[in-house]
Order: sequence, then structure tokens, then C-alpha cells
Amino acid sequence: MFPHRCHATSRSILISAATGALLASCALTGGASDEGPTTITYWSWISGSQQIVDRFNETHDDIQVDFQLIPGGGDGGYSKMFNAVRAGKAPDVVTVEYPQLNSFITQDLLRPITDYGVTELADQYPEWTWEQVAPSGADVYALPKDVAPTVLYYRADLFDEYGLEPPATWDEFRSTAEQLQVLEPEAALTTFGHNDAGLLSGLAWQAGAEWFDTSTGEWKVNTTDEHTVRMARFWDGLIADGLVNAEPQYAEKHITDLQNGRSLTMIGAPWTAANLSRFLPEQAGLWDVAPIPNWGEEATAGNFGGSTMALPKGSPNPDAAIEFARWVSTSPDAVAAAAPVSTAYPANVNLQDTWAQEVSSVNEWVEGMRLPDVTSPAAQEINPAWEWGPDMTESFSRLGDAASSRVGRAGGLEAALRDWQDGTVDQLRLRGYNASD
Repeated sequence: MFPHRCHATSRSILISAATGALLASCALTGGASDEGPTTITYWSWISGSQQIVDRFNETHDDIQVDFQLIPGGGDGGYSKMFNAVRAGKAPDVVTVEYPQLNSFITQDLLRPITDYGVTELADQYPEWTWEQVAPSGADVYALPKDVAPTVLYYRADLFDEYGLEPPATWDEFRSTAEQLQVLEPEAALTTFGHNDAGLLSGLAWQAGAEWFDTSTGEWKVNTTDEHTVRMARFWDGLIADGLVNAEPQYAEKHITDLQNGRSLTMIGAPWTAANLSRFLPEQAGLWDVAPIPNWGEEATAGNFGGSTMALPKGSPNPDAAIEFARWVSTSPDAVAAAAPVSTAYPANVNLQDTWAQEVSSVNEWVEGMRLPDVTSPAAQEINPAWEWGPDMTESFSRLGDAASSRVGRAGGLEAALRDWQDGTVDQLRLRGYNASD
């Protein structure tokens, strides 16, 4: 559906140039001893992490995990990780989201795990996820934990009441929004979360965009391509015509609109179901999920989130750490442990049936929804050519600010993305990268 371009060689050059010499080997330390189990430290903010650790500790005698909850990555978690590694006080294992992996790699903050036999796992994950954790085509820097294909949640009861159908294309999405405005002027089809850079990138990804490209041996940034512009103009038009709400996601007004049926859908990923269940527990059984509308071509999905398990440079007990990370990434038990509180979709294809069974049976908000049926094909429709830049934490912050300040003006989102591209190129050059637009 999308041409798959492998950028392994050029990305290896870029990452090597940014990091300098990487670790020459992974010394094997840690593991069980005569003095008792090895205790390792795991830092994460991902929902379900405590439950996963509890299950691991219950089922393992030689390794015990001390889970430490940290702020979300963009809210200080990544800064905490960076500072700990640089101070020589790294934890054993951390959660790193896909967009931020390049930042850790280019700054030489992760321990390569290639020598721990993880390459044998590569065929258990979608190809694009493996390229994200092994961008050089040689060293592997993390194990995929979960992926986040874009889907559309909708109030099934209100759709029935208004005689609406889940839109299959974005043209139908607009037509449905127009129908709803006539039927119920106080309601909007959805809320566009202009503060969420991850949502913007997921929508562009789904539209066919590729914001970063290293195939020429330098960082090329492009948010003015036809796919991104089409997506931006579409949402600018919906907002200008008052067909959708434009406000921060999960802010008080957004939650109130969802509670009162004034916002009928939500673009999200599998993990979004857990968020909605926490904010809207009384609406269990009223929501369903459909494939995200496409652009009138072949069905596609973007990726909106997802995380990996990584060992920071200086991980005190790498043997034990990699055993835990591998278990989280490959064990049905880990999926079952998290299912009551997390609906994140496992990256490992061997765990997806377990996830479908567990999440539907232990989460009353998901029970009866088509989430497993919709998620599985969507995960196979993600454009594998997408790359991330070398510092997406800072980049996402700037993109969220740019979009929030411009949305609602004529051509606001399109202009915000254009300005963000220029600022990103400038930032890359200031940091010594070869970059072009």
C-alpha cells in the first residue's frame, strides 16, 4: 500500500555521527546470586506498569523489579532519564516511546542490546517497529512493547438516535458532521485536540506523509508535502465552518462535551479506550469503535503512541534487565496482568490474540466493543516508511504550541506545520546535524 524504503545505511551514518563511539560490547553483569534475587529498577509512567511488575515478581524468584512511577515523558520523565544517565545513576530499565528513541540513541544514552540475542525476536513484530528500535540496521536499542494504530471511537447510541453511520472516508466524515449540525446544532462530530502533537503526527502519518527522511544521508524535514497539506486543510476547513470543536483534549470542557453528548467521536488508538473508561465510566456500553476514515484510497492507519523497553547506558544489572524487558515484550502473562487497567495493543504479533481475549473480558467499558476486530487490521495498515527526528520531545512541544496558537485562524494548522518545519530545521542545524527542508 505504501512503498517501503529502507534507510538503514543512511540512518546508521547519521546516528553514528551524532553519537560518536557507541559501547563496544555489553558486559554481562547481574543475574541471580547466592545472596538472593537480583533487584532491578524500572522507570515508567505507562498505565499497567505496576500490574506488570507485580505479576513478574510473583512468577520469578531470581529477579525482582522495583517499579518507580515517574512523570510522563514529555512532562519531565525524559529529562529525568537523561539526567540520571549523565550522572551515572541510571535505572536498569526504562520505557521510551517510539518518537523519542532517536533522541536517546543520538545522545548515546541507551545500551545496545544486540548481544543479548534479541535479533531472533525480530519476526515477532511489525517490520516498521523493528526498524524503529534498530535504526542503524545493526544494533538493536530497545524491544517493542506496544503499538497504537489510529481508530475512531464513536457514541453508538447517539449515532443510532441521529441515524448516522461511522464514516468510511474523510469526505464522509465531513458530510456526517454537516448532518449532525442540522440535527443537533449544539453537538459536534468530534473534538480536534490541537494541543496534541502526537495526534497531528498520527493524522499526517495516516494521510501518507513522511515528515523525516534520511535516505540522502542528511535529515530532511518536510511538513509541506501534499499529504500533510491535505490533512491540515481538511481540519482547518472543519474548524472554520464550526463542524468540530477545537480545544485541548481531556481538558475540562472536552470531558464535559463527551459526558453531555456534545462531542460524538474521538480519534485515538487502542490505549484511548482506557482513558475514556476512566473519564466516562458511566458510559460503558454506549461507545463503539470503527476504522479511522481513509482518504478514498486503500485503507491506512497512522500510529498514535506506543512504547518500547530499553536499557539506559550504565544499566547496573543488564542481564536481569534484559530478561525483564524481554518478558514484558513477549509474555502473554504480561498482557493479561495489564489488561484490567490498560488497553495498549501489544507490538508482538504472538500476543495479540491474548490481548483481544483479556481486554474484552476484564474491562467492562471495552466489553462488547469491536476494538479487537478493528485494531488488528489497523495495525497492519501503518505506513512502514515513517521516520522520527533526532529530538522529538522538544519538537513535539514546539508543534503543540504552534498549533494551539494558530488553530481557528484561516489556514492556521497549515501555517503552524510550515513554521514548525522551519524551526525544526534551524534547531537541527544549531545542534550540528546536516538538515534540509
